[in-house]
Amino acid sequence: MARKFLVEHQISVRKIPLKTIHAFITDSALESLKIQQQRWAILFANAVTFNNPCQQHLTLVKILRDASLEEVEILHYLKKHSFIEFETSRIWVPVLGMEQWAIRELDCSGIDIEIILENLLMKRLIEISPSQEEMRIAPLGMHFIMECEVPYGVKK
Repeated sequence: MARKFLVEHQISVRKIPLKTIHAFITDSALESLKIQQQRWAILFANAVTFNNPCQQHLTLVKILRDASLEEVEILHYLKKHSFIEFETSRIWVPVLGMEQWAIRELDCSGIDIEIILENLLMKRLIEISPSQEEMRIAPLGMHFIMECEVPYGVKK
């Protein structure tokens, strides 16, 4: 998938560390879900794209490897709803609204959502307001989603 994307868009590639390549090969090979395979392909394409300023793809590989589909979908939801234009434009989203969305769209139970949110918070991918009633995507979570879902240099 990554190679096809790079060839179709005539994207110049750069060398990446062998350690990163190894992580991509071993971790992405375990993925069976098509949407997650696509995320792996985009993340790999972004890692080797010459003009992409991000150099932390090994960190992002580890996040994608350890993330469940539901965790990534919640991050995607939060990016869509709490990220306006710049990192400083992140707005708070009601936790209750996100929970209702996850129950409806991801078929999650209340306990599943609690575990997912704690895990995302522990990984510093989301932030919770002092009142515990609102949340937003953290800068690391935002960069992770952008590198997994938007091919660098291609408008979506």
